[in-house]
Amino acid sequence: MELHAYTRTISDLFSVKKKYVVPRFQREYSWTKEKVSELWDDIVANINISNDGQFNHEEYFIGSLVLVGDDKSLSMQIVDGQQRLTTITILLSALCQRFIEIEKRNLAESIYENYIAGKDDEGKDYFKLENETPKPFFQISIQHIDKKQESAYSEEEKNLFNSYNEFYSYTSKELLKQKFGQITIENDLYENLLKAVRDQVVKYLKVIFITVSEEDQAYTIFETLNARGMDLSFVDLIKNKVFKSFTTRHPDDYAKTKWKKLRKTIASRDGVGTLETFVRHWWIARYNYTSADNVYKHFKKQWNVGGINPEFFLDELVNDAELYVKISSPVVEDFPQQEEKQLYRSLSALKTFNVSQHKPFLLNLFKIRQQNFLTLTDVKEIICFIEKFHFCFNAVCSMRPSGIEQSYSKATRQLFDAKDKKSARKVIEELKQQLLTRLPERDKFKDDFSKLKYLKSYTKDKKLIQYIFSHIESVKQTTNEFKPDSITLEHILSQSSGTEDYIGMIGNLLPLGAKLNGEAGTKKLVDKIETYNKSKFILTQEFATSNPETWGEEEIKARTSDLAEYCYNSIWITEV
Repeated sequence: MELHAYTRTISDLFSVKKKYVVPRFQREYSWTKEKVSELWDDIVANINISNDGQFNHEEYFIGSLVLVGDDKSLSMQIVDGQQRLTTITILLSALCQRFIEIEKRNLAESIYENYIAGKDDEGKDYFKLENETPKPFFQISIQHIDKKQESAYSEEEKNLFNSYNEFYSYTSKELLKQKFGQITIENDLYENLLKAVRDQVVKYLKVIFITVSEEDQAYTIFETLNARGMDLSFVDLIKNKVFKSFTTRHPDDYAKTKWKKLRKTIASRDGVGTLETFVRHWWIARYNYTSADNVYKHFKKQWNVGGINPEFFLDELVNDAELYVKISSPVVEDFPQQEEKQLYRSLSALKTFNVSQHKPFLLNLFKIRQQNFLTLTDVKEIICFIEKFHFCFNAVCSMRPSGIEQSYSKATRQLFDAKDKKSARKVIEELKQQLLTRLPERDKFKDDFSKLKYLKSYTKDKKLIQYIFSHIESVKQTTNEFKPDSITLEHILSQSSGTEDYIGMIGNLLPLGAKLNGEAGTKKLVDKIETYNKSKFILTQEFATSNPETWGEEEIKARTSDLAEYCYNSIWITEV
């Protein structure tokens, strides 16, 4: 493999008639605000203003840039360094905007035409940094000199937009004044400071410019440079390996299209998690249990023995991503049939509990259901059980999860290998028995349950308490006419009564509709009872019927204990 290495400035790279292309196997732009801030600090730290007002610059090395192609060719692919090059382009674009705002469009156009955009021999416009993944957002909202505001949807687009906003903020008159220690900053000085930043970027930032001639070599270098996972996740390395196997890109770049759909699917709803989390869970469901650090090692082992068909691999990832989204962040429309509504409620509860160990198992559970190895009733029962388990184990007791993920993983693989209804149901029953052995003891549950609270100054447990009331109501209601989908939390002893912790305890709370909650307000208990009697919530009606003569710390703690006992015995732990 022949390598050529040179030292280059940003001006050397961008001022020539050349296009730098972010290839299909590269990861999406992922710089955080912290990384942007660090680069900005390094840039301005190498600019000094002398006593006579002159700017002095020092060279600053920002790493290597590995590219594929002949140095004489118009287009080169970026193997390593695309994150830095993209960030530099964003900074130059922010400088363009600042020059336009101070009515120095000629300076903005100079940056734009020299370092951001160009024209080929046919007179056609092109961007010197070409990235198809975030197109057209990156091109329209950031690169172009006359920007248009477009909404950022994908995680990559949001990262690009955040970086631009950071640089736009850093180059404001006020922040530059602070950065360079100026007491005041007139328009002329502001213009000169912007020019100094421009010069530091294009003339004094240095890179090691490395070129190779063949694209196949690029894939190898990409993996070699990141062999220890530096800067890259296991998903980036898997993507690189899979993309390498797809050499045909006409009439469509199949791998790129599928990968874009995969990312879009995972990012389509809040609460799903990262692509890395999904791919790991998918791997556990399909192959074997592994930590995130070892996914690529296991993938490469399967790949090397021919255990992975790239096209089938991508198809299954994309198809299962859609199911994973429904499991992780369900909406009512995912389960349109009345008999499926319990699935929606249970999956929503698991999202509220913020747990994820069960997801590989549920992936295979729904897939085995599609094969008719399980009935809808089978699926509803095990998901309801999992909901009950994690309510106690995670949501209330926050117990250490060691071993839980492995139990799920074992059941997941057995379910994947199930050949009939009998074997599938056996797997489910064995998992239930394993999880039952991990349930918290009654006293542990009651003690942690009593620590749940909700106050205006403490809202961490609000959704969990709403869930508890909603679930109790769904059990107590004798008809299907009333569904407690929207619950506000009413403090029996008003928060204005004092600052004691027991005021926020669940024993001092009632489920109530928003209108009645407003009506109850901060009235005395005897007056609130009349409002409570209007409620359709059974818990609230029962409290109103009891009509306690006094209500204070002792009564609140007693009711908290009663609710804990009721939950442990009557709702979630009926299997014990």
